Amino acid sequence: MLACHHCGAAYRRPVLEPGQWAQCERCDNVLETYSTFTPGAWLAVILAALLCFALANAYPIATLLISGQSQAASFFDAIIITWQAGYPEVAVVSFAAGFLLPFVQLLLLLWVFSALALGRLPLRFEELISLIDLLKPWCMVPVFLMGILVSVVKLVGLASLVAGVGLFATAASAIFVTALTRLSAQKIRCLAHDIGLPAPFEALPKAPSPASFNRTWALIAAAVLLYIPANLLPIMQINSIAGNSAHTILGGVLELVSMGSYSIAAVVFIASVVVPLFKLVCLTVLVYLAQRRAVGALRTRTHLYEVVEFIGQWSMLDVFVVILLSALGRFGALLTIDPGGGAAAFAGVVILTMLAALGFDPRLAWRRAGHRRHLLPESAKMPS
Repeated sequence: MLACHHCGAAYRRPVLEPGQWAQCERCDNVLETYSTFTPGAWLAVILAALLCFALANAYPIATLLISGQSQAASFFDAIIITWQAGYPEVAVVSFAAGFLLPFVQLLLLLWVFSALALGRLPLRFEELISLIDLLKPWCMVPVFLMGILVSVVKLVGLASLVAGVGLFATAASAIFVTALTRLSAQKIRCLAHDIGLPAPFEALPKAPSPASFNRTWALIAAAVLLYIPANLLPIMQINSIAGNSAHTILGGVLELVSMGSYSIAAVVFIASVVVPLFKLVCLTVLVYLAQRRAVGALRTRTHLYEVVEFIGQWSMLDVFVVILLSALGRFGALLTIDPGGGAAAFAGVVILTMLAALGFDPRLAWRRAGHRRHLLPESAKMPS
């Protein structure tokens, strides 16, 4: 069986050929794609990701040179300095999203696919793959890589910057981690089933509860309240021999524009200003329409939810930029960069909006519009 987690429709699993995928006939959500990789091939990708991830965190990301002095910084240096600067909440969130949760996810995938490659199911298979699904949205290695690139652009005008092994290893690990996002719990079940293992398919999920509306509204309201200080308070403070200055999110975007880095400025503006606002507005509309039992544009609303879910983690970009700049900019009286109160508030906005998106069940929109779960013969098969 295959169940659509976006609209609640259930299907008998079809047999896919190369270049085909199974798509929900009700909401167009992709349920399964033909798997070219075997469990052994996925295991090789996981091992490569772990190796690159270890190198990325063991070596400095970059070294900053000013007036004969040098300052190298790794990811852990950035976390420690952010904690010492008086923002432990920012340090904890960054550590979890940039290292702890991706590392745990890779270890879980290693455990599962080591067993699958040997032709057996690992112990507690269902619990492990469910946990992998829960961790996936919070693993932000690609976002951290983009944060490194933005930090490099910001510092190029101040001093000489030498890329370290950690930068290239982070780029490689971001590629592998992005590839591994295709391994959902349902995908892993299908892989196990296809090699003849007795992997039970997921039981049809229970009907969504309208009680989630109140929780989602509370998270949205809290995110809106935090969004105000996140934009008004400085996200970082720069102290140098030329003077002291505090930079807000929009101030940082304008600084990049003045430096001529228009593309990077656009990326930061979209990730730190447009994306949070877009998520808040879209979630508000989606929850309101579902609660009012609106029957129109259900497919469009489902696609909109997919977009909100996908872009959620990219708002973390500015937080990663701040902690990296704080780690690299430690030159005493010459230059010191510290996080600001805006960084803590903005990290809170990111977490709350992601929790709101993940906590809202898009099946509610279909159910309250009169579409109950029903069993269809098989999902549509479409050529790639």
